[in-house]
Amino acid sequence: MLIFQRMQILCAALLLGVNFILVGCGTVRQDPADDENLVVVYNCGTEDWTAPIAKEFQEETGIQVRLVSDSSDALMTRVRTEQENPRGDVLWGGMEDTYIFLASYLERYEYPEKDALRGNFSCEGAAFCSMTMDPYVIAYNTDLVDAEHAPAGWSDLLNPQFRGHIALADPTKSISSYDVLITMMDVLGGDSAVISRMADQLDGRVTSTSAEQIKALADGAYMVTATPEQAVLKYRAAGAHIQIVYPQEGTRVSSTGIAVIKNAPHMENAKKFLNFVMSRQVHERLGVYERRSARADVSAPPNLLPLAEIRCTRFDARRAVAFRDEFLSKWRAAVIK
Repeated sequence: MLIFQRMQILCAALLLGVNFILVGCGTVRQDPADDENLVVVYNCGTEDWTAPIAKEFQEETGIQVRLVSDSSDALMTRVRTEQENPRGDVLWGGMEDTYIFLASYLERYEYPEKDALRGNFSCEGAAFCSMTMDPYVIAYNTDLVDAEHAPAGWSDLLNPQFRGHIALADPTKSISSYDVLITMMDVLGGDSAVISRMADQLDGRVTSTSAEQIKALADGAYMVTATPEQAVLKYRAAGAHIQIVYPQEGTRVSSTGIAVIKNAPHMENAKKFLNFVMSRQVHERLGVYERRSARADVSAPPNLLPLAEIRCTRFDARRAVAFRDEFLSKWRAAVIK
């Protein structure tokens, strides 16, 4: 508990130092078009790293940043419903599936430094840019599971000892949770029977959001979880008793993104913000926030295992989007049984 009190105090202190406007998803207090010296950022990321970067942009350019923070699903809905009268300028954070879902709602913008990105993480049709790389991993609570009985790979999550003890959000509501499960299915041979087996393994227990998964694991409410790497690293760095596992069968590496919203009310400011966030000067500091840069000219921070040492391949976000309805149909059928 002390660990998380310290984390809360640290986050509070950080946010007190951020002098731009932070608002909830439904509480924008004015028409953003009324202020030309502004950029409204729909923020799917956690503010422990997005807030400092946004603050730096504001101080460097004089452009006020309004962060509107919420889940990927909530902000996707907002972008779609505001299509005729956009109130946001930039969508930032969230898995790349989010941007593929929203491709027709995003401005096609040629990021000037797109050639600096790694080949598999280039700007997708100019609709969005991949910012960070994130392998999907397994993690376990070392107070509840010893090293001898810890999962070594995806198949171990199907062991009876972990039934009802796997922290996972409902994949019908969480893109991150869905991506983890489709990765598991694909790595284990593509057999869709894995869907129903994992639904059974959860034994009716799901966390409220994907963000809650790692907290629930660290708190000791669950033995294991499967999640993007960064979430585990963040808690482990704060002293949580959790261990990360790079699955022995292999895994997939996804990315988080950033994009300009089509017909953004502050279009030029939006482009300036994207250019800043994707700049080398920002990416060279991503390791401070336990994140891997998608730029080829920025090395992974020394505290992270190099991707070359992880058995992994690129996550196919387009296939994930195409398969989502079929997957979720099978998932719902398995849960109802």
